[in-house]
Amino acid sequence: MNNKVSRSMRFGLNIVCALGVLGSAVGVMDVAHAEAPLVRIQAPAFYRTLVGTSEVTALLDENSPWSESLEVLFPDLSKEQKQALRAKTHLQPQNDFSTIAYLINTGTKLILIDAGGRGSAPTYGQLFNNMKAAGYRPEQVDDIYITHMHGDHIGGLSENGVRSFPNAIVHADYRELVQWEKLAKKGNEGAKTVVALLKPYIDAKKYQTFDGDTEFFSGFRAIASHGHTEGHSFYALESEGQIMVFWGDFVVNDKVQFELLDAIPPGEADPAKGIALRKQLFAEAAQQAYLIGGAHFSFPGIGRVRDLGGKYIWVPVDYAAIPAAIIK
Repeated sequence: MNNKVSRSMRFGLNIVCALGVLGSAVGVMDVAHAEAPLVRIQAPAFYRTLVGTSEVTALLDENSPWSESLEVLFPDLSKEQKQALRAKTHLQPQNDFSTIAYLINTGTKLILIDAGGRGSAPTYGQLFNNMKAAGYRPEQVDDIYITHMHGDHIGGLSENGVRSFPNAIVHADYRELVQWEKLAKKGNEGAKTVVALLKPYIDAKKYQTFDGDTEFFSGFRAIASHGHTEGHSFYALESEGQIMVFWGDFVVNDKVQFELLDAIPPGEADPAKGIALRKQLFAEAAQQAYLIGGAHFSFPGIGRVRDLGGKYIWVPVDYAAIPAAIIK
């Protein structure tokens, strides 16, 4: 055999053997990968979308199983109704309940809608880490607009008498704090906690109230939605013809309240009025197709309402990257 050919054949055989060894190694590596331990953590829980030229970031403050959610949130539902809801909506027996705040960057202001519920339960308070992961810091927040003063929406405002957002002004309908101050004077411990959370901002003259429907600046306004509490408020953001409305606790469970419009959540002074308002606003939201940010919807809590012949469904946003053309 020609030596030159022989050397070529030996080289080819060596390559084949090497590839075989490599293939075997890859197979071993695949097995090793399959034996890796479970990680058991999610990515940081923030999600961004654009409303015109404004950037809105959803920040998860809490998510945890709440097996008694239907019993606590909708005590008037019958056992049969609850069973039917769980079956039809695939609502799990150990329901995951989320609490979400929203950060708005208008380009000139950094605005926070609600402040999470740190201290309300051990699982609350994730807002701060998620805000940092999203690229922002509490001291950058200019204004905080409170939908209402239940603990899961204001718990993050302060801690041990110290403001958690040192440069922010807190805004709320004037009726909100008044109702809790009255209860605190009667000895209600929960109301005392609410008053204490606001006190550092009041002392620093960084607390401002408004009365019902109010425009704060062009493209941002409060919409009175009293009922869940005495001063419950929506906030509407408008930019370049696009609208997003932050609903607070108008809906406390998206699966239940879209399926059963007559379901009455706790705390409504006038249930009939609440039901009528939900029907009216579901119809409006479906017709106008504006974005909604819900405090207790499945994260990221952003979506639209769709009308299927009088039957309303929630259409969550699809995950989308911020367009490269927007990133400077």
